[in-house]
Formats: sequence, C-alpha cells, structure tokens
Amino acid sequence: MLNKTLILWDWDNTLIDTFEAIYAAQNDTRVHYGMPKWTREESKNAMNTSGRNLIRDVFGADKAVEARAYFLACYERHAAEIQLKEGALDILAFTKAKGFINVLASNKAGSILRNEAQTLGVFTYFARVIGAEDTHSDKPSKDFTDAAIDGFMFDNIISIGDGKADIQMAHNYEDGVGILVWTNPKTAEFEHIKPDYAFDTLDEVMDFLATTL
Repeated sequence: MLNKTLILWDWDNTLIDTFEAIYAAQNDTRVHYGMPKWTREESKNAMNTSGRNLIRDVFGADKAVEARAYFLACYERHAAEIQLKEGALDILAFTKAKGFINVLASNKAGSILRNEAQTLGVFTYFARVIGAEDTHSDKPSKDFTDAAIDGFMFDNIISIGDGKADIQMAHNYEDGVGILVWTNPKTAEFEHIKPDYAFDTLDEVMDFLATTL
C-alpha cells in the first residue's frame, strides 16, 4: 500500500535567510524610482505575493520589466552572503532518507531559485524545484501547486513555510496540512488563514514529522 508524503517547501525565510537581502533590494529599487523606503513591516506585508506581481503592482505595468531587472541586480548584490537556516540541511536529509517527496515551491523566480539551491548544495534533496515564471500563475494558486505535484504518487501533502501563501497552498487540497515555521500564527496575517501546526524551529518540524507520519 502506498504511504508517501509530499512536502511543498517554501524557500525564502523558511530554508534560507533572505529577508534582509530582499528588503535592501526593494528599498534600493524604490529609491531609484523616487519612492520612499519601506519599513521592515511594510516589506513583510508586501511579500505575500510573487516578486513579479509585486514589482508590477508597485511600479506599474509600463515599468515592470525595467524595474524587475533593476531589483534583481540589487538583490544579487545583497544576496552574496545568504545562508541556509539552522536545521535546514538536517531536515532535508531526514525527509529524503525517509522517502518523502521534497518539492521546492517558491514565488522567487525559478532561475534564481534553482541557482540558489545549487549554490547552497541542496538542489539534489528536491524531486522538483518550481518558482515564479515557471507557470502561468504563482503560488498559492492551485494551477501553481498542481504543476508542483504533477506526476508524483503520494498519500499525504504538507506545505511548510513562513507565510499566508504557504498555508493557502495546503488548503488547495482536501487533506492538505499547513505547517508554519517562525511566524506567530496569532498575527493579523493569520486571522482567517490558520496553519494546522506552528513551530519555532526546523528541528521541531523534524521531530513532528518523525513522530507523526
């Protein structure tokens, strides 16, 4: 009898620390276009959509391509020192060894996502790596998640991330389980979209996976 679990992994600020790099690149771009800098809270609130959608919404459709190219150049400069979060390598090795299907599903541009996963030495832990611009719709749309899981055979699906979109991905499927890491589920962001479980560290998530599945 099949007993496989598929995990949809978020990337930014779930498995790697990139908030400061993204925040700095956002403000570099805003200043370049004569806009006031965002606070950290404003930046966090804006990150509930894909990068390409955010650029279009902030700078307008007519400047979207130009502004995105400028942002990505700024991000590349600021992201030179990004690192995996504590426990990330351990939990990816654990889930792969246990036969879980790891899928990296992010709203970061797919080409950048794959490059970062390769650079940080974790690309081979994933059965698929899918990002923004790899599909017509970004996460948490069902079109995106259907593309992420297409072709895999599994019994259980879990989404692990740090934001609202990650919980919504789990809710695309009747028995999907949403796990939140590091974010307080009592904040306004999760008033109507609640995770099934919330943990402070990836080590706690690994303990949960080891004892529950």
